[in-house]
Amino acid sequence: MNSYTQLFRTGGEGAFRAFRHRNFRLFTAGQLASLIGTWAQRLAVGWLAWDLTQSAFWVGAVSFAGLFPGVIAGPLAGSIADSMSRFRLLKITQTAFLLQAIVLAAVTISGSINLPLLLTLETTLALITAFDIPTRQAFVIELVGKEDLANAIAINSTMVNIARMIGPVIAGIIIVSFDIGEAFLFNAFTYLAVLVSLAFLRLDERSPDRRTQPLGSHMLDGLLYSWRERKIRTYLLLFFVMALFGMPYGTLMPVVAEARYGMGAGGLAWLVAASGFGATIGAFLLATRKSTLGLSKNIFFAASGFGSSLIIFALIDNFTLAVLFIPVCGFGMMMQMAGNNILLQTNVDEAQRGRVMSMLSMSFQLAMPLGSLWMGTVADRFGVPVPFFIGGALCLLAVGILALLSRRHHLPH
Repeated sequence: MNSYTQLFRTGGEGAFRAFRHRNFRLFTAGQLASLIGTWAQRLAVGWLAWDLTQSAFWVGAVSFAGLFPGVIAGPLAGSIADSMSRFRLLKITQTAFLLQAIVLAAVTISGSINLPLLLTLETTLALITAFDIPTRQAFVIELVGKEDLANAIAINSTMVNIARMIGPVIAGIIIVSFDIGEAFLFNAFTYLAVLVSLAFLRLDERSPDRRTQPLGSHMLDGLLYSWRERKIRTYLLLFFVMALFGMPYGTLMPVVAEARYGMGAGGLAWLVAASGFGATIGAFLLATRKSTLGLSKNIFFAASGFGSSLIIFALIDNFTLAVLFIPVCGFGMMMQMAGNNILLQTNVDEAQRGRVMSMLSMSFQLAMPLGSLWMGTVADRFGVPVPFFIGGALCLLAVGILALLSRRHHLPH
C-alpha cells in the first residue's frame, strides 16, 4: 500500500477516501485549476454584460444564452455519453472550452466585443457544456468505482466551491488591475491543466455500450426511464424547481453589488466568494457522510433552508451584513444540489447513467436561464430585493409539495 493510499484510507471511512485512487487525484487537480478559471470567467461575463448594457434584464439574458441552448442538445449528449468513450469525449469538450475562452478573450481585449457577439459566444459555451457535464459526471465512477462514488461526488462539489471562492477573487483582481478580457485569458490557460491531467491518467477505458437501437429511440429510452423511476423523477423535479426559483440568485450578483450596494467589481467578488464559502462547507459535510442513509430527507430540509435564506437576504440592506449572511444561501443550495447528484448516481442503472446525468444537466440548463430571465425582469421593474423574496417563497412552496408527494409514494428517507 503506497503512502497516498495510507493517507486517504482512514479505515475506508474518511472524508477524502476517494483520493486513494491515483486517477481521481489527477483528475481533481486538473478540474480544480479549470474550475477556478471557469468561475473567474463567469464573474467577468456577468460584469461585461452589465458594463455593456447597464441592464439587469440583459445580465439575465446573457446567462440565459450561456445555459438554455444546451437543453436542445441534452438528449443527444446523454445518448453519446452512454454509447462512446467518455474519456475521449472529455478530451474533446475540454479542448472546445479552451478555444471558446481564447476567442472570448481576443475579442474583448481587442475591443471588438458587443452584446450580440457575447450572446453568440455564450450560446457556444452552452452547447459545449451540454456534452461536458453528463460525460464528466458519468466518468467519475470509472475513476473510483461504485464504493467511493458518493464520496467522490461530494469531493468534486467541494472542489467546485473552493474554485467558486477563489475564481471570483482572482477575476476581481484581474479586472481591477488589467481589464475584463484578461480574466477570460486566464480561464483559457487553466484548461491546459485539465488536458495535461487527462493525458496522465492510466485508465482501463470502459467499453462503450454500442447502440443496437436507433439514436432517437435510444434518447427516448433515457427520457422514459427518468420519468418512470419514481426516485429518479422526484430528485430531478426537486433539482429543477430549485434551479428555477432559487439558484439564479447568483446571476444577479453583479446587479446586487453595483445597483444595490454600489460596491463595483470588488464587492461582486466578495459576494460570490462568500456564497462559495458556504457552499464549500455544505459539500464538505456531504463528503464526511459514511452512507446515503437519511440523505433524501436532508436534501428536502436543505432546500427549505435555502428558500428561507433567500427571503432573509432580500431584507438585508447593508453590504457587510450581506457578505456575512450569503454563505447561508450557498450552504443550503449546495447541500440540495450535491445531495441530489449523489442520490441520482447511486440509484441509476449503469446503462442509463449518461442519459440521466444529461437530464440533470438539462434541468439546470433549462431552469437556470428561465430563472435568470424572470429574476432579471422583476429586478428591473420592482427593485433588486424583490426577486430574492419571490424566489425564496416559491422554493418553499415547491419543496412542500414535493415532500408531500414523496411521503405519499414512500420514498426512502
